[in-house]
Amino acid sequence: MSWPLLKQLHVALAVLTALSFCMRAGWMLSGSSLLHARWTRRLPHVVDTLLLATGIALAIELSISPLAHPWLAAKLLAVGAYVILGSVALKRGRSQRARVTALLLSLLLLAYIFSVALHHDPWAGLS
Repeated sequence: MSWPLLKQLHVALAVLTALSFCMRAGWMLSGSSLLHARWTRRLPHVVDTLLLATGIALAIELSISPLAHPWLAAKLLAVGAYVILGSVALKRGRSQRARVTALLLSLLLLAYIFSVALHHDPWAGLS
C-alpha cells in the first residue's frame, strides 16, 4: 500500500475514533444505555487497533522513529494519556464530576494530538 493511501486511511480512522469518542461522551453525559451496548464497547477497540496499525505502518514506511522525531514522541505520549483519561471519562470515573473533568482533559488532549500530527511540532498545540 502506498504511503499516501496509508496516510489517508490513518487520518480517516483518527477522525472516526474522535467522533466515536465524542458520541460515547454524549451518551455518558446523558446517561444513555447505549454507552453499555456490546457493539459500543467493542467497535472502538477495532477502530483504535486499525489506527495504531496504520500509524506503525506509516512510521515503518517513512522510516521515522519517536526517538528521532520529537513530535512523534509527544503525540504518542499524548495518545497514552488520552486513552487513560478517556477510560476514566467513559467508565472508570467514580463520580460524574470526575468523569466530566476527565472528559474535558481528554478533549484537550485530542485537540493537541491532532495539532501535533498536522504540524509535526510538539509545541503546535500549546502555542
